[in-house]
Amino acid sequence: MTDLNELEDFYITSDTWFGREQILDIANHRSWSDVFEMNQALIKSWNKSIKKNDIVLHLGNFSWDPETARTVLSKLNGTIFFMQGSSDDALLEVYQEFNNLYILPNDITILPNHDLVLCHYPLSMWPGKDSGTIHVHGHAIYSHKTNLAIEHRFNMCTDYWGYSPIKLTTLKDILNESKN
Repeated sequence: MTDLNELEDFYITSDTWFGREQILDIANHRSWSDVFEMNQALIKSWNKSIKKNDIVLHLGNFSWDPETARTVLSKLNGTIFFMQGSSDDALLEVYQEFNNLYILPNDITILPNHDLVLCHYPLSMWPGKDSGTIHVHGHAIYSHKTNLAIEHRFNMCTDYWGYSPIKLTTLKDILNESKN
């Protein structure tokens, strides 16, 4: 398994909710007519950004049901590291069928080489917060919006990032631009 801390760069996303029909009502800005159309659009957007050898960290709430998880995973580019979200039973049921998927072992993952803390849930405190360490999370579609004037925390719900995974270096560029 790849040591994430040793990677030069990688992509991050969360809360894709493949196959969850209710997300079209819950996240009212998902304007697709049905869940099939949403799934196809999310897959297309993912594969437009992610190439075969890219690494993606998915911070939870990937898919609603095992059949959708299996179908979608067979179509996505990249090697994907999953942090378990609040609703990832479907993913856990099928991920071992794929050789490009890994489940991260902890609820909170610290990558000191990247000055980064990963968690499915938004944290109010994290190691290195006071010294500028970045925290990335998912789970919060409507709350905990990214506000870099307050803290170095990014809400990685796909809805906020054009329905596509975002490179860590892009997040760091956004952070640096906010300081100027």
